[in-house]
Amino acid sequence: MRIALFTDTYLPEVNGAVTSIDEHTRLLGARGHEILIVCPKYRKPILHVVPHVTIQRYRSFSFITNKETRIALPTMASVAAKLRRFRPDIVHIHTPLSIGVIGLATARMMRLPVVETYHTYIPDFMQYVEFHRLLRLDDLQDRVLNSIIFERMFESSMFHGLAVLQKSRSQAAEEITSVARAVVSDLAPEERVELSARVAWQFTRTVYNRADLVLTPSATLKRELVEHGVSVPVEQLSNGIDLSLIRAKQFYRPTGRLLHAGRLGHEKNVDVVLKAFAELLGQYPSCTLDIVGDGPAREGLVRLAERLGVSERVRMRGFVDRRALGRMYGDYDAFVTASTIETQGIVLLEAMAAGLPIVGVRALAVPELVAEDRNGLLVEPGDSTALAGAIGRLLEDEALRVRIGAASRSDVQQHALPSIISRLEMLYAGVLEARPR
Repeated sequence: MRIALFTDTYLPEVNGAVTSIDEHTRLLGARGHEILIVCPKYRKPILHVVPHVTIQRYRSFSFITNKETRIALPTMASVAAKLRRFRPDIVHIHTPLSIGVIGLATARMMRLPVVETYHTYIPDFMQYVEFHRLLRLDDLQDRVLNSIIFERMFESSMFHGLAVLQKSRSQAAEEITSVARAVVSDLAPEERVELSARVAWQFTRTVYNRADLVLTPSATLKRELVEHGVSVPVEQLSNGIDLSLIRAKQFYRPTGRLLHAGRLGHEKNVDVVLKAFAELLGQYPSCTLDIVGDGPAREGLVRLAERLGVSERVRMRGFVDRRALGRMYGDYDAFVTASTIETQGIVLLEAMAAGLPIVGVRALAVPELVAEDRNGLLVEPGDSTALAGAIGRLLEDEALRVRIGAASRSDVQQHALPSIISRLEMLYAGVLEARPR
C-alpha cells in the first residue's frame, strides 16, 4: 500500500502526535508499505532515515509565542505534483492546520481516499489560548496574504458574500481583525469560552466531514465528534505503544520520587502539579519531583517553583530521549498529571507499561486509561489540594502501589503497537474497498 501522510508537526519537534506518526510509519514501512510524509522544514536539520519512508519538507515560519511549532504554506500545485509522482493509494491527514488542510484540499481535488486522525481536542485547547492570540492575523498577514493559497481562497466563492472584497487584501484583513477584536473585547470571560467552543466545533465539522474515515484515540473523543456533527464514519484507534522501550518497575518500596513527563505547554496544567507538590512537602518533606520535557511554559514553571519555595526539590530535566525515558519510569513512586486535554496520552501509556501508579484528573480521555483505585487515582481538574492528597495516599500505602502498578501493566497490553498497526491496515483496506472504482 502507498500511503501519503500530511502533518503540521514532525521531528525534531516532540509531542504525542509526532511520536504516534513516527512509530506508526516505522512499523508500516517494516511491513512493506511505502510512506510519504509531508511536513514542515525546521531550522535544525535532522537526519531521519527509515526504510520505505520518504519525507517531503516545506519551508516554514514560527509563531513568536511558540518557536518550536512551524507553519508551512505550500502551494496546492506543488503538493499535487508530489502526490502525482508518489501515486498514493490513500491519504492520511494528521493535523487540521495549514499543511493538513492543503493536503486535504489537494487529495479531494485529485479524488483520493482520505483518512483523518483527530489527535487534539480542539475546543478545550482553544480555551487555554488567549483569544486575542488566535486573532493575531496581523502577525501573519504579510506571509499569508502573499501566499498563493490565500490568493486563491480570496478569489473563491468562499468570500463572495463579504463586502470587504471591494478593498485591497491588506485592508480586508485589517478590517476583519479589527472587527473580531472589538467583538471579543466586549464579551464576558464565559462568553469568550462559549464563542471559542462554537468556532472550534464549526471548524472541526468543516475539516473532518471531508474525510472518508476519521480516527481518534479514545471512545470519549469519538462520542464528542459524533455528538457535535461529524457525520462521516468515526473509529477509535489507540496511538499504541512500543512495549519493548519500557523497563518494568522492579520494586515498590518508597523512594519519595515523583514524575511528570510531557510537552510543557500552558494547556497541560503543570502549574497545578507544582502547587500540589508544594502542599505535599508539608507532610512529606523528603519528596522530589522530576519534570521531564520542554515547551513554552517551562520558564513560567521555573518561576512558579521559586515563588512556591520548592525549587530545591523540583528538577527540570528538559527533553529526555524516549528510550532513556522508558528506562527511567520505574525509578519513581508515581506519575502525576493535571492535564485536562489528553486525547489519550502516550506518556500515560508508557508509565502504565512500567507498572507505575498514575495520579491524574477526571477530564476528557484520562479516565479511559486510568480507572479509579484500579491502576491509578483521579481527582477533579484544577484541585491541587486533592491532587496532593491522592499522591500522599499512594506514598503511604506500599500494598496499594503494588496492586495499582500490576493493574497498569496488565491494562496497557491492549495498546501494544503491532496489534494497533494491524488494525490500522484493516481500516485503510476498508476505506479502499468502500470507494467506488
